[in-house]
Amino acid sequence: MSRILDYEQVLEKLDFISNVGPIKVEQDLATTKFNLPIKYYTAGNGSLDIVISGATHGQEIITTDFVLKLMEDIVNNESKWNLILNEFKLHFIPMLNPEGYLITSSAVRTKIPRDIPIDLEEKLCEEYYLACKKDSLEEDNNDPKNHSLFFDKVDYTCIDEKYNSLRENVKSILDKYPDLPKNCLYMWSANGSGIDLQANSEFNPVISRIMENEEVFMSTKRFDNIMMSHPGPINCPLDKEVGFKTEIETKTISSLLESLHKKGSLYAYLNYHSTGSIIFNRPAEVPKELDVSEEEQLKKELVNYMFAKVYSDKTYKNNGINKYGIDLRETSKYKIITNKSKATSSNDIFRLLYNQNILVELSALGGNPIAPFCNIDNLYNNIIDSNLDAVNHTLKVSSLAKKISEEFYEKVKDLPDYDYEEVVRLEDIIYEEFNKKILELENKGKTR
Repeated sequence: MSRILDYEQVLEKLDFISNVGPIKVEQDLATTKFNLPIKYYTAGNGSLDIVISGATHGQEIITTDFVLKLMEDIVNNESKWNLILNEFKLHFIPMLNPEGYLITSSAVRTKIPRDIPIDLEEKLCEEYYLACKKDSLEEDNNDPKNHSLFFDKVDYTCIDEKYNSLRENVKSILDKYPDLPKNCLYMWSANGSGIDLQANSEFNPVISRIMENEEVFMSTKRFDNIMMSHPGPINCPLDKEVGFKTEIETKTISSLLESLHKKGSLYAYLNYHSTGSIIFNRPAEVPKELDVSEEEQLKKELVNYMFAKVYSDKTYKNNGINKYGIDLRETSKYKIITNKSKATSSNDIFRLLYNQNILVELSALGGNPIAPFCNIDNLYNNIIDSNLDAVNHTLKVSSLAKKISEEFYEKVKDLPDYDYEEVVRLEDIIYEEFNKKILELENKGKTR
């Protein structure tokens, strides 16, 4: 039986999860252009709000799978989450981009049916991953790509007719833009209009290039045959024939975060993506149009870094012992990205506006949508289990970690030669001492 969930299976699972335990069904956050609900659930009675979202990109199906596993863990292990649910209210958006998820998972089903034996599914996912890896490494990377051949029989008809308006719009995009591979539905990060929600930010510098009729292609070797100057599967921020507009899905997550922020209750945002086993935490450079002071940005840098550090400490992307006797699990924590960047994406803006906002890339492997499912014991289970531990641990200790970061901010905010990398190094030292104390407390609790 396939571990990969198609759109209908996600809805079925959500119906089951939300009928038991502490998970509460809320009114849909919105309805998309092609009439799919953006489903919304909460758990907990605390005064502080934490938003958790998956499937900003439709092809990143492992993210929805993880959010579902997190909701299930709360249902099945309620005592493990009691303290957290008393302090916080958790807001779950399993599919921020249901149109993209439906498109991608419909394409996946043409190759991986629901009733496929799990060992065969794993084998096919590994074949796809190796094709993606080959495309990413080859210097002379012709079209069609190796990974594209894996889904060579896919076209818009893989979308069920009951979603006819979405199906017909995807067909119209493919007909209108013949440069797009006809089988590109398996890589569909965008919504049903062909707009990528992460790229759908008014501060994205690609917008001006597109509006000046420049042909902009994806830069990665695997996708360098995909133009993002017009609606399509990946990274297009707008339809230049219409001009920039904020998509319904982008408005939805922006409105939720801002409403909780205005209430003074927004505590954190955990935004899940799929590939890299890395954590983005550092607020980007502030666009001149945004009113974010240097002091605010510095404080967010320190608080976000500590939040990411606590989260990273429980993650791992490998299992077992290598030939030198080193525990791979303990040496493979997710990397925290500290590089300065421009605010180009929707989440870059969220990290500027809101504290304790991290973007977690779940899988060590590239190769959306199915590569993360290729090795169940040493990859898939690592992703799920370590991130469940990371969420639980982070939320248990984050109030103390936040307080320490804020006190540290008071010590360094007036330094004449503030250097981020040096401050991060100092915060690492503080974290190590903090972590020792946490482990001591946990060990005391176990011996009582």
